[in-house]
Amino acid sequence: MTFKHIKITEATPTVGAYVSDVDLNQVPSKAIYAEIKLALWKHGVLFFRAQKMTPEAYLRLGQVFGDMEKHEFFPHLPDHPQIQLISHEGIDNPETDRWHTDVTFRKKPNLVSMLRITDLPTTGGDTMWASAAAAFDALGAELQTLLMGLHAEHDLPFHFRRINAVYRLIERQHLAEVKTQAKKPAKQRMSSEALKDAVINREIKLLQDNPSVVHPAVITHPFNHRNLLFVNSIWTKRLVGLHLDLSEALLRMLFEWIKKPEFMVRFKWEPDSLVIWDNCQTQHYAVFDYAPQYRAGERLTCGTFEPTLNTAQRKVAKQRRVAAA
Repeated sequence: MTFKHIKITEATPTVGAYVSDVDLNQVPSKAIYAEIKLALWKHGVLFFRAQKMTPEAYLRLGQVFGDMEKHEFFPHLPDHPQIQLISHEGIDNPETDRWHTDVTFRKKPNLVSMLRITDLPTTGGDTMWASAAAAFDALGAELQTLLMGLHAEHDLPFHFRRINAVYRLIERQHLAEVKTQAKKPAKQRMSSEALKDAVINREIKLLQDNPSVVHPAVITHPFNHRNLLFVNSIWTKRLVGLHLDLSEALLRMLFEWIKKPEFMVRFKWEPDSLVIWDNCQTQHYAVFDYAPQYRAGERLTCGTFEPTLNTAQRKVAKQRRVAAA
């Protein structure tokens, strides 16, 4: 693929590319944005250096990939609700140091994510991406056929309960309140029983507001048309229709498979770096090796996609199963 307006340098033969010869604050032609899109569908993740972007330029870039949204969990930049503020104080485990695709618990996950790290630790804090398409290609025909016939359940409350997220959130809120309540009469302070009730009520609401969804275990990318694995170690709960033991064993195998270095690229952040990644065809892992230092950034999530397996591919998988029977 030839690019006329930007320079592309592959980071690895499998996934990732560096983009240069472009100033994202001043993009004179829509053709530049069009080439960035084509490069993203081809390489899965794009790395930009020395891009001290204004919020307005950041949003113009985000619009190229579809509507931008406000995330369920993160605060945002003042006056720019689409730009999510993410941070970690380097104390507790962030629970993002696992391979995952974002928000697959939605019927339509976001298509593209962008991140600018604004506060860097002295060392560490890299991010890694893996190609779910390359991981699928390397499985071999027999496993590919099996997986193309399966569906997986993705569940937000499942992971939140697994990491005790609701209790930790309520506890943090409670500890913050304790400092202010110390001056109040004892009868006005939150009791331990009230804390337990708050946790239970929050978990019930979490379950009510976030029903699980089912996606194919293998999907077809909407633009480059590659088939790719669509299960991940944070949001995927089980493989539908399989005995639970078989589901857990097969998912564990796939979660380990995606970790092969041949499918990966690792990026070292610098001041004013920007990364754009295809949330459909990649998984990512935020390396938590910078404790007790602080790390923060600004993120955009853009567009959505419906996880589906191309009907022709599904037909081929069915024919293979029948022939093997």
